[in-house]
Amino acid sequence: MITKDELGVRIRNVRKERGLTLKELERVSGFSATHISEIERGKTSPTIGALVRISQALGKDTSFFLEEEQLNEIAVVRRDDRQPLPPVVAKVKGEYLTPGIPGGRLNAYMIYLDAGDSKEVLYEPHAGEEGVLVVAGRVEALIGGRVITMDVGDAVQYPADRPHGFRNLSREEAKLLLVSTKRVREKASSSGTTGRIF
Repeated sequence: MITKDELGVRIRNVRKERGLTLKELERVSGFSATHISEIERGKTSPTIGALVRISQALGKDTSFFLEEEQLNEIAVVRRDDRQPLPPVVAKVKGEYLTPGIPGGRLNAYMIYLDAGDSKEVLYEPHAGEEGVLVVAGRVEALIGGRVITMDVGDAVQYPADRPHGFRNLSREEAKLLLVSTKRVREKASSSGTTGRIF
């Protein structure tokens, strides 16, 4: 959970980036410059309603100020800088293609299924939706009781609130580009999808 001091620092930094004085933010947000100053100095915490109005006045999504880690608005991941997905979460080799942006709802991953490995990798239902593009290999997508055979270039989109998973049917490593509205995180308490192998 973000502290009120960190919240205040973020609000002040964005206000200054926007070139706004406390009085100008007062005019746009409807909160007094004194109250905003107290929030920025960590002397008081805004209500959710107040934070929403201040966020709107600053042109930011409210989640920007609440995310535990401060994310960049434009996130670039170079090929050589990709971070591995936590094995306990992904159950297979995978990489983050996006680190997330403030208030972002799309997250992309590259998933690798071993060559000749016919094990099913199944994921528990979770909120959101996903889309998968087969980049290499031939796979079976197992979605809500349906089995869909997919070749390179084939894609599928589905609500993630039903059981889903994949099986490599080829003798080469299968690569899947997975886009999800749920961010995969390492912490057990955070949002993320976990899988199991059969």
